[in-house]
Amino acid sequence: MNLTPALHVLILEDNPHDAELLLRELKRGFQPQWTRVDDEAGFLAALAAEPEIILSDYHMPLFDAPRALELLQKSGRDIPFIIVSGAVGEDLAVESMKRGAVDYLLKDRLARLNHSIAQALEQARLRREQKLMQNRLAESEERFREMAENIHEVFWSTDALLSRILYVSPAYETIWGRTRASLYEAPRSWQDCIHPDDKQRVQHAQLTKQVAGVYDEEYRITRPDGELRWIRDRAFPVRNASGEVYRVVGVAQDITEQKLAHDRLHEQAALLDKAQDAILVRDLENRVTYWNAGAARIYGWSASEAVGMRIVDLIYRDTSPLQAATAIVLDKGEWSGEFQHFTKSGEKLLVESRWTLVRDDTGRPHSIFSINTDVTEERRLEQQFLRAQRLENIGTLASGIAHDLNNVLAPILMSIDVLRMTSKDARAQAMFATIESSARRGADMVRQILTFARGVEGERAQIDVRPIIRDIMHLAQETFHKGIECVADGAHAPCLITGDHTQLHQVLLNLCVNARDAMPAAGRLTLSAREVQVDDFTASAHGGKSGPHILIEVADTGAGMPPEVIERIFDPFFTTKEVGKGTGLGLSTVHSIVKSHGGMLGVRSQPGAGTTFSIYLPADAASKAPATEDTTHSLPHGNGELLLVIDDEQAVRTITQQTLEVFGYRVLLAVDGAQALSLYAERRSEVAAVITDLMMPVMSGEATIEVLRRLNPDVKIIAGTGVATTDVTERLARLGVTHILSKPYTTETMLKALRQVLA
Repeated sequence: MNLTPALHVLILEDNPHDAELLLRELKRGFQPQWTRVDDEAGFLAALAAEPEIILSDYHMPLFDAPRALELLQKSGRDIPFIIVSGAVGEDLAVESMKRGAVDYLLKDRLARLNHSIAQALEQARLRREQKLMQNRLAESEERFREMAENIHEVFWSTDALLSRILYVSPAYETIWGRTRASLYEAPRSWQDCIHPDDKQRVQHAQLTKQVAGVYDEEYRITRPDGELRWIRDRAFPVRNASGEVYRVVGVAQDITEQKLAHDRLHEQAALLDKAQDAILVRDLENRVTYWNAGAARIYGWSASEAVGMRIVDLIYRDTSPLQAATAIVLDKGEWSGEFQHFTKSGEKLLVESRWTLVRDDTGRPHSIFSINTDVTEERRLEQQFLRAQRLENIGTLASGIAHDLNNVLAPILMSIDVLRMTSKDARAQAMFATIESSARRGADMVRQILTFARGVEGERAQIDVRPIIRDIMHLAQETFHKGIECVADGAHAPCLITGDHTQLHQVLLNLCVNARDAMPAAGRLTLSAREVQVDDFTASAHGGKSGPHILIEVADTGAGMPPEVIERIFDPFFTTKEVGKGTGLGLSTVHSIVKSHGGMLGVRSQPGAGTTFSIYLPADAASKAPATEDTTHSLPHGNGELLLVIDDEQAVRTITQQTLEVFGYRVLLAVDGAQALSLYAERRSEVAAVITDLMMPVMSGEATIEVLRRLNPDVKIIAGTGVATTDVTERLARLGVTHILSKPYTTETMLKALRQVLA
């Protein structure tokens, strides 16, 4: 699996050869998606596509780097700009940096290009993050100021020594009856208003508790007009990155009219009615006394419906976690954790909950204040991410195993035809047929692993689905529990489609396994196929095309599914199975494969009435079944041509050499690209064609092909690979290689490819 990062590159270069050198260096560290331009209009058009990096020559006939930098700055885009020039000069480099370039490289010294790009991208990322943080900070400060300027409580801030007032909100003038200016001038003047009975206690608490973070005092003040008011004052230390307190912030509340904690909490919660979280208060009998708009949005119960109701009747099904948490909050005064809650419609929610015990003025527990955050989607995404990571690791392992199995199966398949020529004994021929069948079956399994692991496309051919149905039914009868009756209801006429045999086998096997799981005790599994004519209405309903189709149905008499489950069954990672018994990828894979075959997929189900999956695949236009291959035809022979075979597997090299020599070729063997290039350089005029593996140590097959093309642009090459992805095929096509053998390949496949290449 390729772990190099993708990179969108804009190249300003008038010389195609220099651009190719840049791309070659880029491919050492990235997967570049690139655009090359050499004039101002092309640059502006390419700039609109938001490239991640710009590489520019300094001087070009129609354009130059300084002008490009000027246009980039005018556009307002923050895109790293690196100059890669053939011109040497410290003045040019310095001038380029002044104009906004992040680096200046010489074309004959590109070794640090990728490092420079990585550093520039990182710096750009940090700038974006810093700008985002600055914007958020500005927004946060504005929101704070709006809040502080309008709330009834006094918000204040001092330095760590408590000797200087940094900020006090306008509410100070309302509550204390003194100007803020007077407090800024005399930072301790607020204490002059404290009632004599409370003053010494408050002053001591300020000096000993504010920096420690445990300051929470109630006291009386006397305003200049003689009015007495109750104040609740709290302080919180603010620490820097080193953990040192560098300021203290606090909130002072006038609690004269709402001395009781219950009333105070209600008034504060009213200010938070627009919060996204659910804020609620319940008494010790678990009856709701406050329910904010956030709670109404999350749970579906309005405040008028919820207030007065018991909390267990609203959002709980299992009360034991509620009872356990209540015991903790009564003992310790606070609790936090996660709960499973239910909405008014019965939908499950996972919430992160914080509880605080509220006491009355005598210190006795009065009610419980809760803030609940819906984290259902967050946890679901976390689980999907973890599953995706596990599947990615499994896919990587599977690809490695599949590659090794291909090298094991390749010598077996290639040796069959040679062995057949050595003996005419019927019994031996039967054994050869058995070996070949088993090896081909193994090769099909390897292709299925690669399809899962890397999305490798399988080979498409004309298929009669009836034998596949018989194979699946035989497998089900042998492996499913005996309480399930397996019935195959196939048509008498051939049911022909064009598709991948292994993938279709995988689709039907997945559906049959799901059907088995829906019938844990007993039931009936029916698998049928027939040709039908799909009308426009049916095609439109399933997002397909009308016309002749092969309809394959997998029906069971199991538990069935409700409509809300049917709506999500094809979503990746959705599963109704217990943890550890399903990944949620089976039906998603089925849907993907059917769509890739141009087909349609439908489902009918009701709880208690079973489920039927309907697969519509376009019927093949051919009027007869695929013709049986003539295994008696003679294989093409060579005429003494010299072939260079490159493969790091000893067994593959040996059997390939023996096979080719039997069929009239001469063979040179190389264990890797380096040895192959040495041999080719010595005997270039003799070598008629090269057969090379792509995945090799020391020097990869693609690198070897690229160097061979430089030595001889007309060299004839056949590539062998066990991972024939579209990406691999496209890269080989760019190197001029059109003949690709998918490992493990047979002698016939190899000989026919040679005939075409040497023709």
